[in-house]
Formats: sequence, C-alpha cells, structure tokens
Amino acid sequence: MHLSGACLCGSIGYEIELDGAEVADYCHCRECQRWGGAPVQAWVQVAPGGFRLTRGAARPFASSAQATRWFCPGCGSPLYMTDSAGASVGVTLGTLDTPAAVQPNVHGWVCEQISWFDISDALPRYAQAPPYDA
Repeated sequence: MHLSGACLCGSIGYEIELDGAEVADYCHCRECQRWGGAPVQAWVQVAPGGFRLTRGAARPFASSAQATRWFCPGCGSPLYMTDSAGASVGVTLGTLDTPAAVQPNVHGWVCEQISWFDISDALPRYAQAPPYDA
C-alpha cells in the first residue's frame, strides 16, 4: 500500500510503502505524550527503504540515545521518528493524508498509560515497546 502524508502547513511531505505486516501501535510512553501533546501517539513502523521525503526538510530532535524525532520547523507537526540502529521509521498516523488507511494493532508502553485514559479495545498490550519487525 502506497500512502502519502504531510505536516499541518504542508511544507514537508512524505510517502510510505506498506506491505501489511507492519506494526502499527498506540504508544503511551511519556516521551510520546509530551511530543504529541496528547495521552497517546499512534504510529506505523516502516522499513527505512519504505519511507521518503517528497518535499521540505524536517528538523531533528534527539529525544533519547536511541531515538530521533523529526518535526516541521514551520508549524511544529510531529512527523516521524528514527532509531539509532536504522531499523525502522515510525510515522505518525495523524499526518497521513488518509489516516484511516492504517489501523493500530497493538498498544505499547502501557506501563506509562495515563490513568484516566480508558482503553476498551482488545488489542494486545505491551508493558514497554511492542515487537517491531526489524
């Protein structure tokens, strides 16, 4: 499946290629909560070869020794995250042009889930990081 996405102001665009085996997760970690300004961040993990910028240049922020988060320097939209091993690119589902095209299939970092955020689905839950296809 070929999908495209962009930041809020449209200055940064990207394309991803999915084969259907990717992990798409709701992340409940404190870093994602702070970065996204919400109780949860939804991602899809894409192989590095399945991600490409089509316009603009995102600005990096090293949020930990293992992860760099990329955002639009103009509007601030959180766009994607890369890992230090170069194993995957985590793309925020909310920045996809058709966000309903990818449905999360797990919850990660539920050990940091905000207590008032109720999860009523039956998706698998992982105390920390879900298993990514790396």
